[in-house]
Amino acid sequence: MLSALLVDDEPLANERMRQLLVAHSGIEVVGTAGSVKAAQAMLEERPPDVVFLDVEMPGGRGFDLLLSMPASTQVVFVTAHEQYAVEAFAASAVDYLVKPVNPERLAETLRRLGKMAAILRAKSAAVGGDASLPDDEEADDATSSGEVDGRDGTTDVGFGDTISVPLRTKGRTALVPIGDIYWIESFRNYTRVGLMNPSRILFFRRRLGEWEADLPAGLFERLGKSLVVQIAMIQETEWKSRDETVLTFAADIEPLVIGRPAAMRLRDVLGEGGDEPA
Repeated sequence: MLSALLVDDEPLANERMRQLLVAHSGIEVVGTAGSVKAAQAMLEERPPDVVFLDVEMPGGRGFDLLLSMPASTQVVFVTAHEQYAVEAFAASAVDYLVKPVNPERLAETLRRLGKMAAILRAKSAAVGGDASLPDDEEADDATSSGEVDGRDGTTDVGFGDTISVPLRTKGRTALVPIGDIYWIESFRNYTRVGLMNPSRILFFRRRLGEWEADLPAGLFERLGKSLVVQIAMIQETEWKSRDETVLTFAADIEPLVIGRPAAMRLRDVLGEGGDEPA
């Protein structure tokens, strides 16, 4: 079971989040804090698996707490302001929830946290306790380039081509190899992209439709309004239940959990009709 610390300067906000989490058996709220200072003290005493963290608070921003965060503790930002999303994802946040939090959206976050916790435990066992995650800023450096590939979205592209994506820093551009993209998942004005080389997940301020306009026909399938997947890259499909299917792309990247509509579309694409899991 995951342990959670809720950090928000509004007690009612912490209570609302607690009530939302009570509906899920896989997570337990172990404390609440109303400021960065109070949260720091709780982290020193008992580091949780995840912190649900507000951004704007008296006496310090939520980002200030990241300096005190153990590597094993994940962060989900919860705020009424969308403009901090890029900064949050740059800080390796697992997710970014906008108030008022939608219960279905929170369920997606919790599924992701559960999968990430399992991966972290496996990594910790494999390397003797070092379960730190890669830093997104390093990933930007690894994929960035001062050159733009010059495509205007109208020419034919293929597996070996790249997509030019603006980064947070003005004037910098990432060249993302099309063949390295496992999947692209939409979150409002942002997209979460699973990549092969280096194997990691990055967030971009780019809509899913913009990615689709640059992707070659035939390699990627849209499995729903918020997800595009390179079907050939799926290594394993686990039909766990009617509402949860787990897609594994590589051993060193977080599996992707999809819901019922996306799973039904995937079955159609794969030609695997028939009864759904119970």
